[in-house]
Amino acid sequence: MRAFADSLPPLLAAAAVLITAIPVLRAAEVSDADKRIVQTVQRLSTFNYAAASQKTKDAIGRYLDATAGSEEYFALVEKYSIAAQSGNLLKLATPPAGADAAGTAKSGQAVKLLFKLGQQQEVVKALAGLPSDAAGALLESIASVGTQEAVALVMTAITDPATPVEVRLCAVKALGLSAAGQKTLLEAAHAGRLPEDVRGAVGTALVTSTDEAVRTEAATIFQMTARKPLPPVAELAKRGGSAEEGHGVFMTYCFTCHQVNGEGIDFGPALSEIGAKLAKEALYDAILHPGAAISFGYEGYEVKTKSGDIFTGMITASTDTEFSLKLPGGVVQKCLVSDVVSKTPLTVSLMTPGLETVMDETQLVNLVEYLSSLKKK
Repeated sequence: MRAFADSLPPLLAAAAVLITAIPVLRAAEVSDADKRIVQTVQRLSTFNYAAASQKTKDAIGRYLDATAGSEEYFALVEKYSIAAQSGNLLKLATPPAGADAAGTAKSGQAVKLLFKLGQQQEVVKALAGLPSDAAGALLESIASVGTQEAVALVMTAITDPATPVEVRLCAVKALGLSAAGQKTLLEAAHAGRLPEDVRGAVGTALVTSTDEAVRTEAATIFQMTARKPLPPVAELAKRGGSAEEGHGVFMTYCFTCHQVNGEGIDFGPALSEIGAKLAKEALYDAILHPGAAISFGYEGYEVKTKSGDIFTGMITASTDTEFSLKLPGGVVQKCLVSDVVSKTPLTVSLMTPGLETVMDETQLVNLVEYLSSLKKK
């Protein structure tokens, strides 16, 4: 990410590099006194964090430091807009050295709150000092936030030729998961702003959109040629594949929406025991025709806000005044009903259609072999 680093003042660029040395957050003991204070303020509907005493703020701060990364932590920071937690959020958002380079739901939640707290430049500085794999992971997390601001930042990385190509490819894949990201990629393609070395990846990301209009337009713009038709499912199901190779296919195409034994992101249905539930024929049908049957509780919605943001995801909680929308990648966006222009149920599955157009036949067979091996231990 030297393109970002070179645009920063020397001291800030140096600070960005140091971020990679920040240790991983570890849970600490929570004192009973601090816990009681936090429990008390949460019961008070009129509690005003900004007007609270320093003693109360310190107790809340210690509690948050000890629980950083938990669901309760993110809920408290968001509810009370606690800017003092920016440091912890940045650590959660930034992949530590040597960590798995995939973006995570926790990282996405941390980035979302940093943006909400007005700490966008801190995220940019962090991005500047990261090695390519970690920078790609952070861009995935930024893209998962789904706001216009987040999408624009990721698009800047994609169109900057100084950004390493492997980082830009991660960013393309991440933007391809959201309606807002797909719209931005299409606009860049029309405007001729896509670097040649990512055009193929952009076409692949868009041709698997859940929006048929996007798929059609992408096929035209990128002159996507149809693959050789697959054999009938009954024939595919008789073939043996490599479960080990299939795991790699899962990590490439399925990781951002499904979990297997804790590996992956909790968005779509968990697949840890899918091999015990579905025969190979059914697995092929589920992959090739995801819209044929949508699991209860996984119905999708497209939400447009007054600010111009477009979110696509599943409603996980709802009241008369707000609802929570879980986005691909695991980030949860809270939407005030008063800020929503439209909330439209999707008639298609949120699962990516047309995966057979972006993976070859061998990859598909290996993926099904891997999924069919997932049974209760």
